[in-house]
Amino acid sequence: MPVAAARVLTPAEFFHALRLKTAQRLPPDLRSFQYRRMGRLMKFHYGRTDIHFETWHHLRSGRLEVGLHFEGRPDLNQAAFEFFRARMVAVKASLPKAELEPWDRGWTRLYETIRAPDLDSDVLDTAAALLAAYLTALGPLVEEFLEAAERY
Repeated sequence: MPVAAARVLTPAEFFHALRLKTAQRLPPDLRSFQYRRMGRLMKFHYGRTDIHFETWHHLRSGRLEVGLHFEGRPDLNQAAFEFFRARMVAVKASLPKAELEPWDRGWTRLYETIRAPDLDSDVLDTAAALLAAYLTALGPLVEEFLEAAERY
C-alpha cells in the first residue's frame, strides 16, 4: 500500500499549526507561551523576548532550526553561553543533537536543525515534537540561569 505524500504547507499554515501542535505536547504549565511570527521564523517566549525559543526555516539550505536563543545584552548572552556550556552533558541527555554556540551579533544559541526542503506535514510533526522537547528540557534551565544571574 503506497504511503501518502506529505502535504506542503504555506509558512502561515505551518507556523500556525506548529504553535497549536507544540502546545498540545506540553504540560499545562508550559502552554502559556507568547509567540511572534516573522516570515519563515517564529519566536516563542515566556515574557522575555530577548530569551526565546525559535523555529526558523532556512530556505536555502533546506533545514529547519529549532532552538533556544539569547539575543539580549552581550553580558547576558555570554553568561548564558557559560551557564549552558557547563550543563551540556545534561542537555544532551534530553536533546542529543543540540549544539551550543556564540552566534551573530554577540548572541548565543542552543539549537539543532532538521531536514526541511519544504514545510510539509511530516516536518510539522517532527518540529512540534522537537520544539516541545526543547521547551520542556530547557525551560527549567532558563529559569535557573535567570535566578542565578539576577542582574539580567
